[in-house]
Amino acid sequence: MQHLWKYFEGRKLLSATGPLFKLIEAVLELLVPIVVAKIIDEAIPSGNRSYLFTLVAVMIGLGLVGFILAIAAQYFAAKAATEYARDLTADTFDHALKLSKTDRDKMGGSSIINRLASDTFQIQSGLNTSFRLFLRSPFIVLGSLVMALQINRQISLWFVLMIVILSVIVFTIMKVAAPMLRNIRNKFDRLVTQTREQIQGIRVIKAFTQQHREINEFEETNDDLTKMQLRVGRINALSNPLTYLTVNLILVGMIWQGGHQVSVGTLTQGQLVALINYLLSILVELVKLVVVLDVINKSITSAKRVNAILDLPTEDLTDSQIQEEKNAVVNSALVIDNVNFTYPEANSKALSNINLAIKKGAFVGVIGSTGSGKSTLLNLISKTYEPSEGSIYFNPSLFNIDNLAGLRSDIAVVPGQVTLFKGTIRSNLLMGKKDATDEEIWRALDDAQASEFVKQLSEGLDSPVAAFGSNFSGGQRQRLTIARALIKQAELLIFDDSTSALDYVTESNFQHTLQEKYADRTIIMISQRIHSLRNADLITVLEKGKQVGVGTHEELLKSNEIYQEIYASQAVTEVD
Repeated sequence: MQHLWKYFEGRKLLSATGPLFKLIEAVLELLVPIVVAKIIDEAIPSGNRSYLFTLVAVMIGLGLVGFILAIAAQYFAAKAATEYARDLTADTFDHALKLSKTDRDKMGGSSIINRLASDTFQIQSGLNTSFRLFLRSPFIVLGSLVMALQINRQISLWFVLMIVILSVIVFTIMKVAAPMLRNIRNKFDRLVTQTREQIQGIRVIKAFTQQHREINEFEETNDDLTKMQLRVGRINALSNPLTYLTVNLILVGMIWQGGHQVSVGTLTQGQLVALINYLLSILVELVKLVVVLDVINKSITSAKRVNAILDLPTEDLTDSQIQEEKNAVVNSALVIDNVNFTYPEANSKALSNINLAIKKGAFVGVIGSTGSGKSTLLNLISKTYEPSEGSIYFNPSLFNIDNLAGLRSDIAVVPGQVTLFKGTIRSNLLMGKKDATDEEIWRALDDAQASEFVKQLSEGLDSPVAAFGSNFSGGQRQRLTIARALIKQAELLIFDDSTSALDYVTESNFQHTLQEKYADRTIIMISQRIHSLRNADLITVLEKGKQVGVGTHEELLKSNEIYQEIYASQAVTEVD
């Protein structure tokens, strides 16, 4: 939890102001029963109206001052908690973006989103409640006990007994509920994951009429979450009846003993009323404290989850992580040397014994069936992941291998899953090169076969782009992402099945542009279409994570059975 304490720096005074006002309010509240006792024992029997009105005015004044202090405490507590949560959320988001892909995969995207949104809000609620009530309630309880001891020590033993019993009840319930709350947060992560998957895949779900299956799966998870929350709710619900039962039993005993003392003259009626007021104050505060501790318990669980993100190390982009072996890359742009890779917590390797030497300016194709490890290989080359075994060497004369940031600046990736961000066409393309001119942007759009449809838009480069590019067709989105990569003018261009939404004519024109204008760049392209790779200088065939063939289109067509099967299936499709 050490990461979370630093957010109190710079706002210690603000954080202390709310509790301070609450403590002053509590002191004033503790004085009210004394004033009531004086009214009953002194002002009323004496018939002195002036004294009576003075005491009533004092009591009203205490209430008004307490009211003003309570409002001030609410304001400062809310301000401190909100500012804390704001900074914590911003830093956690920034930290999450800098995590390695491996660590993000281990935690899960939905879990990270849930921690950034739900858990940080829960922390804010816990802090707000703590600043207002956590110190006030114990102070009122202990203060009432001290004031009761000043009035009558013998009867005050009932207070001690009540506080001990209620403390045992409260902390037992907290201890039982704590692990359940952790399970609820984890189950909620699962529910968020399912919801994201179902919304993102809604078209596929409808296409295969799987609505009922998805609904049942969601309801099953939701029912489990509901049952867990009800179980915790029932346990927490025990606190109120047990509290009221204990307090009322103590109240009966105290009135019985106090009545006896009043009859013998060792206790006045006003003092007995004051003792009852203190007892009821303890009751009210302990009921509040149960609620407060429940909120704090939840916020502690959330704090641990947020702290788990901050505990993870970020990628050090300034530290040299790139291996260099000049002998290995003397005649190549990069060399993949006996690389193996296993995803976090996976039981089997995603890639095994991959070896490939790629020359500068080469056009290398990667093909294979679904799940063969094609995208995984490109993720290793782009340094999104690090190999579990083996090495990938980059030629230092072509790539900046001083550090990870330098290497990535020389690599441009067009991902398989098209990713556009809300903004404009211009803002999306400037992600590839921040200082690109309009001329460079139009050149990249032209090379990506996207300039024609962009020119037809009324606002041109400043045309709006909805989140995920949902206001463009699949082919348009794909061409815009290609343009974003081309504008970077990187040494290595990686295309992860990024022409799948293009028609054959558009793709053919794009391939022709690559061969003409980007012949000096090293290109690695995944494609399901042999048509897209037939002019490649080298094609590697993957199957179940293994490299089962390397060669040109003609060589593989003669000697590689898997490549022949892919070619035959696509040839039949084209004829049909």
